[in-house]
Amino acid sequence: MKKIIGLLSIVLIFSTVSAFAQAAASTGAAKPKQAAAPKLTDKDILMCDKNWQVVSVEEWGVVAKPPAEINKTDMLKLTQDGKFELIMFGKKKAGTWTKSGQNINFSDTESKTKFFYKVLVAEAGKLKVDHYSDEQGHSIFEYEVK
Repeated sequence: MKKIIGLLSIVLIFSTVSAFAQAAASTGAAKPKQAAAPKLTDKDILMCDKNWQVVSVEEWGVVAKPPAEINKTDMLKLTQDGKFELIMFGKKKAGTWTKSGQNINFSDTESKTKFFYKVLVAEAGKLKVDHYSDEQGHSIFEYEVK
């Protein structure tokens, strides 16, 4: 009888250890979360994967075309997977973006700041956005694909 109880104990212990080992193997190490790509409409996709260069900047009703010296290198690139590169007022920014209605919401990775553009015009070769900043005031940027 002792042999049967001992044998059953060994089988029970082996089954338990095997079940835990299989559960641990199936879960694996925790995977890092990736930012969810924004849900894009066909019109949103027109803005993506292009090198947009600023061609004019409007501030307080005054249009500078070609743009002023501080804006000559300004550009924007959005990717369909939710990443962006931007030069605004000569300063580089990069991070993630999402779309909400007319707004493109940006989150700069390095400075941890958030800001947005209100899309006024989005066409195959033209993009016009409205931006308000406490630092720079109110600006309307017009971009073209270069």
